[in-house]
Amino acid sequence: MNVLITGANNGFGFVTARELTRRGWQVLMVCRSRERGEAARARIQSEIGVQPELYIGDFLLQSEVRRVAAEVRARHDRLDVLINNAGFAYPVREVTSEGFERTFALNYLAYFTLTRELLGLLKNAGNARIINTTSNAHRWPGMTLENWQGELVYPKKRFPPLPLMYGWTNVMRILFTYELAEQYGASGITANCFCPGFVPVERSTSSAFVNKLGLLLSKIIPGTRTPEQAAETILYLAADAEAAALNGVYFQSGVKMRSSEQTYDVDLRKALWRKTEALLIV
Repeated sequence: MNVLITGANNGFGFVTARELTRRGWQVLMVCRSRERGEAARARIQSEIGVQPELYIGDFLLQSEVRRVAAEVRARHDRLDVLINNAGFAYPVREVTSEGFERTFALNYLAYFTLTRELLGLLKNAGNARIINTTSNAHRWPGMTLENWQGELVYPKKRFPPLPLMYGWTNVMRILFTYELAEQYGASGITANCFCPGFVPVERSTSSAFVNKLGLLLSKIIPGTRTPEQAAETILYLAADAEAAALNGVYFQSGVKMRSSEQTYDVDLRKALWRKTEALLIV
């Protein structure tokens, strides 16, 4: 079984990569930093005796997403599971060198492009699974296609102190998941998504203050989860025989439930897909 997971060098992404390697799967790790990616791969090899494949790419950039996908296609003719997991909440609005707002580019656009670029390999697998990481922040209101990159407004919530763009991109992730489920379910590809719950993870892209704040909050917020607990849902969706029948489903902190009402707006879902495709025409 071949599985590709982005954001695989730490947190529950790393745990997932390690545990699927332990099960004998061929794991394709995608990381932004070669140094941290190699360190994570070495940890897995030291524990299990098997070294996953490693691909390096900065998924803020569409060109990097396409390059990594091309490298994967050059080495593999099938992909059984795709786990889109990388993401971040940027505190201020800045655009990439390609002209996309950063949170939008990493949290949503990279998911869309990587999945599209690897659809051929997923179809070749016969019964493939797509798993998209998302967040309960998708329940924050205000996402519109007119402001989908924060062009009109980029407000910040007081608590948690995160830009609303983070929540809006998670609405997009779920809409994308449900549209994938509808479009490709008949061809044997399922698509599901999950919120891991609050999982404090030290990130190289975060300031020391933000990382310390996350650890502090983990001690006082009820229901804080470990990376191992969060990874349980991914492992279930990726590998459990029972999960093969799931398609277009949302999990939160390990529990199957309804996502926000906006994510079931079929017109919005299809409009988002069309607008994204038009944006990516090159």
